[in-house]
Amino acid sequence: MKSKLSARGQRTPAALRTMTKFLEAAEAIFGRHGYEGTTVRDIAARSGVNLGTLKHYWGSKRELFRDLIERRLRSVHAVTAARLSALDPRRANGKAPDPGNIVACLVEPAFLVGVDSPPDLDFSDATARGRFHLFFGRCLTDPAPAIVEDLNEMFADVTNRFFRLMRLACPGLSQAELDWRINCVFGMVSFAQLYGERIGRFVGTTADVGDEIASKWVMHLILEGIGAPPLHAGARGRARGQAPAKSQRARRRKADATRPE
Repeated sequence: MKSKLSARGQRTPAALRTMTKFLEAAEAIFGRHGYEGTTVRDIAARSGVNLGTLKHYWGSKRELFRDLIERRLRSVHAVTAARLSALDPRRANGKAPDPGNIVACLVEPAFLVGVDSPPDLDFSDATARGRFHLFFGRCLTDPAPAIVEDLNEMFADVTNRFFRLMRLACPGLSQAELDWRINCVFGMVSFAQLYGERIGRFVGTTADVGDEIASKWVMHLILEGIGAPPLHAGARGRARGQAPAKSQRARRRKADATRPE
């Protein structure tokens, strides 16, 4: 995914500061309202800069968001891709990858573990991190075609490599069951990003922990499921509400025994 925006080095310091205001405003509004609920007028109003200046830098809302996604998520993509590549059996002396190590490649960068701050955002700032997580979570769940297209374009290689490694790590699972598990992993990561402000609703500030601890808790929960043995045919039937045949027969015998002569 390439934005039409020229290199940052070609902008004056004043222009870069103005662009940062626009980007932070767009990030915050999008995180709350999604792509369709974000307008360039809202972005300009929140940033306190003239709307014409925004259009001068990006030309359109789509180009602004393409640039924002590139700036915010490229470092996450790079770390994730590098870690997954290192687990490839062709680079790991033919050793089959461990499911936990694969999942960590996805979860930890999403929580910014091992990810360096981009030039215009300081991840050591709690407000900036919170704004990033809302933005990333919304990107992962927003149905707008523009966002889906840009995310797919950026993360297609990572997603394909993740699926391929998980198939190698979980040979006992059918393709269908593995696909369900992986989609649940994506869902947990997305929810943890987007709805982080709900954490602590019931227990208060004791749940207000750093990203590294949060990523470990999410990892622990995921690994308890991702590495589980496959669900056998009888269990699949019960999962759909079908009682085991033995139990059905037992209930019929009990009913027969209590039926009046």
